[in-house]
Amino acid sequence: MQAFSVKIRQMSLLAGLIMLGSCNADEQREYRGSLFFGTGAYFGELDLRDGSVSLLANLGDTRLLEVAEFGDEQLLLSVVGPLNNKETHRLLQYKIANGGMATLLNGRHGRYLPVPEALFFDDGAYLKVRTFGGRDMEEAVVARHRLGSPARVLAVAPTRMIYSVDAGATVLAYDVTTQESTPLPALAKQCALDGALWVAAREALLCKSEPDYVFVSLAGEVQGRLELPDAGPFRALAYLHDQDAVVLSESWQTLIGDNTRHAVWIYDLASDRMMRLVKNQGLGSHVVYRAN
Repeated sequence: MQAFSVKIRQMSLLAGLIMLGSCNADEQREYRGSLFFGTGAYFGELDLRDGSVSLLANLGDTRLLEVAEFGDEQLLLSVVGPLNNKETHRLLQYKIANGGMATLLNGRHGRYLPVPEALFFDDGAYLKVRTFGGRDMEEAVVARHRLGSPARVLAVAPTRMIYSVDAGATVLAYDVTTQESTPLPALAKQCALDGALWVAAREALLCKSEPDYVFVSLAGEVQGRLELPDAGPFRALAYLHDQDAVVLSESWQTLIGDNTRHAVWIYDLASDRMMRLVKNQGLGSHVVYRAN
């Protein structure tokens, strides 16, 4: 028992040294803005200045799966929960100013394209796009897939999405103006879309390519990588476009009890330094950054 206790302390000390070496040099930088996130039934806002969290809503027996952009004044929430005694995926419209919330439609993986005001979503069997820009609402099928198959969707331009269905599937680009999909096989060979971010300033995806996070163009060219510590695993959650930094979540299993813990880190791209903003805070798999 004594030897086991010494081993735990040694492992904890080693992990602490790794983290300390990664963040001390950049701990003085101050960040701003906030992240909107969902975990379980809770919808919240995390202040990037100090890591404090504000609870915006408790959805009760409904789980919040994703938070996405929906114009300047609203957010798009993907939730699942009982509706008429059936587990149902729904997309909710959330108004930031007053906290108002309303159901838009049944579906998941909702993504908004500002031109021409289009909503990209998955109804469980089809990926669809619903366009609101004209007088009449139009809806088109983007792709058909097996019932319940996981879809990955990411906006890369005001009129363009990239998507994939099922693990290891080909990545495709969809243009809402032409309603055409184009395969991106070179990109699919480099990384998956799960946990990927579009970094417009670099015209590249920041995506997971084991064991690293790398910048990859849509043509599949690797342009650089993040210098992450040998801890984690890490998941990229948001690009702070006005501060040239990336927010990542770290998860790990505790040595006793095998519980999952989380921490929030910020990686400064100019200096390749990172700092831990807050410990013991989960943010879910998708968040939205708002500068303020």
